[in-house]
Amino acid sequence: MIEKTLAKRYAAAMLAVAVKEGLVEQVESNLLALKQVYETDAMFRLALGQPQIPKAARKKLLRKPFEGRAHPAFLDFLDLLVEKNRVTILPDIATMFDELADVTQGVVRVGVRSAFPLNDRQRQELDQQLARVTGKKVVLQESVDKALKGGMAVRIGDTVIDGTVAHRLARLREYLAELQK
Repeated sequence: MIEKTLAKRYAAAMLAVAVKEGLVEQVESNLLALKQVYETDAMFRLALGQPQIPKAARKKLLRKPFEGRAHPAFLDFLDLLVEKNRVTILPDIATMFDELADVTQGVVRVGVRSAFPLNDRQRQELDQQLARVTGKKVVLQESVDKALKGGMAVRIGDTVIDGTVAHRLARLREYLAELQK
């Protein structure tokens, strides 16, 4: 729990700098790329977590992919993570930064599960309706789940709108069971 709180503080601090410098998208992209490498490359993760390796070497390892391409403030942020021994919470920082950046930019991520892939017309209509309802720019995160039979389930934060055939059949089953009592 403490790691999540720390991650949120670091992400908020980096976001404040990124907003001021107009670098939100670049920093978000860099952090998410770093998160992916950190989570998938065990040697990278091990090297960054080794206290026997001098901090200067760990900083260099962390900075190397971004030198010449990233803003100095981002590179300083990476150095700070090494100095404060916070590299292990890098994935959480990236996730928190992504979430906080969405809020700052008026973006809402909407999960959409459907039995079949949405076509362009369906995607566009859903995007427009959700943008009108939420008042925000919508980013659809689509997934296909054949078990739904048809229709779709939409998740916005903690709210789920279930318009799937499977859900409707379950409700009909419950209704018929109540009638038989």
